[in-house]
Amino acid sequence: MEDLPVLTPAQEQELKEWSKKRRKLLSYEVHQQPWVKVNADGFSSTLLLKPNGTLTEKDLFSEKALNGLWKVIDGFLFIKVISGEFIVEYQIVGNTENNIHSGFEYINGKVSSYSKFMKLHPGA
Repeated sequence: MEDLPVLTPAQEQELKEWSKKRRKLLSYEVHQQPWVKVNADGFSSTLLLKPNGTLTEKDLFSEKALNGLWKVIDGFLFIKVISGEFIVEYQIVGNTENNIHSGFEYINGKVSSYSKFMKLHPGA
């Protein structure tokens, strides 16, 4: 935490406003329907979270699929997928205003990207 930069008053206010729009995600809700993930670079995939804590991630534009794990801790959804030598992890926080949730991507333990996660309606 000591490595984090000091926020300006404007940044502190922006963070407070952003935080007001967040909510906890609950274990029972995250595996009820598929999710779509879109990274800041445009890569998109579907995620199927199973009740047993496993998941399948499929690229939206190819047949490539990866397996991984998920769990909810303190209202955050944590996802872990291994792709070759890369361990890709996401920390996702819920949104109170809509169904588009925010996630931070880590590759091999280092912050990599920002992603959006959308829950699809069941049967969609």
